[in-house]
Amino acid sequence: MKILLIIDQYDRGNNGTTMTAQRLAHTLSAHGHEVRVVSTGNSGNGKYLVKEYFLPPIVRHIVTKQGMVFARPDEEVLREAISWADLVHFLLPFRLSMKGLEIARELDVPHTAAFHVQPENITYTLHLGKQQAVNAWLYRFFWDRFYKYFRHIHCPSSFIAGELKANHYTSKLHVISNGVDPDFIYQKRPKPEKLKDKYVVLMIGRLSNEKRQDILIDAIAKSRYESRIQLVLAGQGLKYGSYRYRSRKLTNKPIMRFFSHEKLLQLLSETDLYVHAADAEIEAISCIEAFSSGIVPVIADSPKSATPQFALDERSLFKAGDSDDLAAKIDYWLEETEERRRMEKLYSEHGKEFALDDCVRRMEQMFEEELQDSRREKLCMENRRKFAEGKTETAGVVYEEKHIVKMWTPIPFHVKDSYRFFPTNPFFILGGGLVRLLIYLLVFLFIKPVWGLKIEGGSNLKGIKGGAVTVCNHVHLLDCVMVSYVLRHKNVCFPTLESNFRIPLIRHIIRLLGGIPIPENRQVFRRFMEETGSWVAGGNWIHYYPEVVLHPYYQGIRGFKRGAFLTACEAGVPVIPMVISYRHPGGIAGLLRRKPCLTLKILPPVAPPSGGNKRAQTMQLMDTVYNVMNKAYWE
Repeated sequence: MKILLIIDQYDRGNNGTTMTAQRLAHTLSAHGHEVRVVSTGNSGNGKYLVKEYFLPPIVRHIVTKQGMVFARPDEEVLREAISWADLVHFLLPFRLSMKGLEIARELDVPHTAAFHVQPENITYTLHLGKQQAVNAWLYRFFWDRFYKYFRHIHCPSSFIAGELKANHYTSKLHVISNGVDPDFIYQKRPKPEKLKDKYVVLMIGRLSNEKRQDILIDAIAKSRYESRIQLVLAGQGLKYGSYRYRSRKLTNKPIMRFFSHEKLLQLLSETDLYVHAADAEIEAISCIEAFSSGIVPVIADSPKSATPQFALDERSLFKAGDSDDLAAKIDYWLEETEERRRMEKLYSEHGKEFALDDCVRRMEQMFEEELQDSRREKLCMENRRKFAEGKTETAGVVYEEKHIVKMWTPIPFHVKDSYRFFPTNPFFILGGGLVRLLIYLLVFLFIKPVWGLKIEGGSNLKGIKGGAVTVCNHVHLLDCVMVSYVLRHKNVCFPTLESNFRIPLIRHIIRLLGGIPIPENRQVFRRFMEETGSWVAGGNWIHYYPEVVLHPYYQGIRGFKRGAFLTACEAGVPVIPMVISYRHPGGIAGLLRRKPCLTLKILPPVAPPSGGNKRAQTMQLMDTVYNVMNKAYWE
């Protein structure tokens, strides 16, 4: 596989995402893939070079101190690189990746993304880390500008996957650790002479607000072993001067600097205790590297951090932001030497669960899944095109057969030859009208506020004389109720699966709302098509779900089955497409909701094509409607 990684910074800097990208590229290459990178920095084999953004001195100082640079998008370079690739993997949601995504979509190259930038990484720098409204806004910003265009997103931890779900990300989330380099194994070396009689307490990470090295400095000052503790803060960042001043009264001056890979391995072999005090963390690969090397960790139990999942028991957790509790945990582990040595081996074994090679193989599975999804989508489109041109007898795979939602269907029901699809009994019609009235009140009073239903394009229903076929993507258990509300001024019926008439109680509500069963028996199905065609030709409306199968909160438009479009062509009536998409609610509602709000867009009618045979007309109409809906969904 030819895999292209796009990241602002690859061969310079010391941030975790850069190191993750390097390890991913090297391991993928070792697995036999051809890997290239688009990034800033040094030119080299397999590297497509782009320039850095020019930033004002103050901003540049802040960014570079965080170990980052921002890349300037170069369309020519990106187009060349993406044209080469079988798959593009984006690691950051910034301008370089946004432009690359635009080109990948244009060239129809499969693409995946990783979520490595937690909003708190930005807001803590601005002293807004605990402002949930600001963090929620950033989650929405990343989604709207970037992540909503991906079927598959890599999440380094189950914690961040949960955060994305809570913020209404509807793509498929793959929880895969970034993985630990095999060099990080249990090994203990004698300490150098200057550290021989000291306890080495280590924390790795940027010197920034959200990492909370200040809590660790304060805890050591309160420790009973303060005079014997040598604190090492492995990292660099904006807080260097502040932390140097804060630790001025410690007996032993802290060591604060960036360590190379080799020096870090040596330091870990000499360390007695590792502390991870961060308030916000997507994964903290440095913590995994530490306990994989046989060091007991003490971790802040912050609700905005993934790191607490690594603690094997409560002794390795302290109350986030509480230096007294951290000091007590440090003293415990320094006193209990034998217990600490026993736990060192257990933690080292725990670290094997995050082996880099295994994690990269799971990344490869995600890449393969995206390739399969992309091939399936292209096959659908190609089969429809060939079918329309009469080059094949069947339309091939054009819709998804797999049922995602399973319903309880204990009642036996089959559509018989004598079944009345359109009842004429006045009492039935009156009952259906009353049920519809109750449903419309339900939509107005309950569905609109609860699901945040917003209806757009209502004017596209005006001016249509005679019958029509409406179609919509099938992504919600109550989307039929929503469509019924939109079409409340029309005499409309809703074909639905025969199996839905086997559901207790629901079957009667479906029927009163205008639902008619699609027969499973082929002979009865022919009569169904004839009667529905006559119904529409007589000036009535009919609503289809051409995707057939309900797939809640699906990202994008799935393949279609052609029955709706055949009905439109035979009756000579327009198709009115509708699209349900998702949006993020604002304000307090955005913080409370677990699901995205819904927008129902009514699009302009599409007339059946003229000329050619019915099969060609049907496929051409289906393709046209699909493209219109797909475009509207992603707008």
